[in-house]
Amino acid sequence: MKKTDGFGIIAAKYDIYNSADYDAYVSFVLKAFEEADIPVTEVLDLGCGTGELSVRLADAGKSVTAADISEDMLSVLVSKSAGRDIQPVRQDMRGLDLFGTVQGCVSAFDCLNYLLTAKDLEKAMSSVGFFMEKGGVFVFDVNTEYAYSCIYDGKSYVYETEDSMLVWQSGYDANTRRCRFYLTSFDETEGGLYLRRDCVHAQKFHPHRTISAAAKRAGFDILGVYGTPGFTAPEKTSAKNYYVLKKNRSL
Repeated sequence: MKKTDGFGIIAAKYDIYNSADYDAYVSFVLKAFEEADIPVTEVLDLGCGTGELSVRLADAGKSVTAADISEDMLSVLVSKSAGRDIQPVRQDMRGLDLFGTVQGCVSAFDCLNYLLTAKDLEKAMSSVGFFMEKGGVFVFDVNTEYAYSCIYDGKSYVYETEDSMLVWQSGYDANTRRCRFYLTSFDETEGGLYLRRDCVHAQKFHPHRTISAAAKRAGFDILGVYGTPGFTAPEKTSAKNYYVLKKNRSL
């Protein structure tokens, strides 16, 4: 049994395991970008993963900087970005060092929940704010407490392909507001045996007041909070909250 950290054990099969509606998400992002006071041509995909959003944003005419801390996920992005205006960078969202400014940013699929303290959330927000031009728009989603306590806590999920299997178990601690995800993958080798690998991911539920305070200090106004990419109002049973922020001042 080989232990690994991060997304290395699932990067190659992530796009197969993930059933997210990327097209709906991109439509939401592009619509949100219309709220910007300036044309949105340069976009940061923060926590880009395998780059499915980056590819769609580039195909929509955006120049995309695709940032992620996982080398394995970025390697998958590189394999699909040929011929597109996508610049992959391996960076920590808490301390970005981009080549220039952007007018739009998206951080999709609960990336910000991987920041385990309010201070780290503020660092990431401020890092985006530093490279965001005044009047630009920042779009992101976060998992809700309902998702952690009712969808993930104590639950197990299994994903299978012809030559692999991923087992995902999770547990939520309401006192610390942290959720741990225990991932075990089995991948068939050339000899017909299966290689097992394990890793643990941790996320934190950030309440609205924490997000609002971090956004304000980073120079953003909250334009809206939604329960779906269809701009519907949040509900008690919403698994995610979708935020649309606008940069209101230079840092």
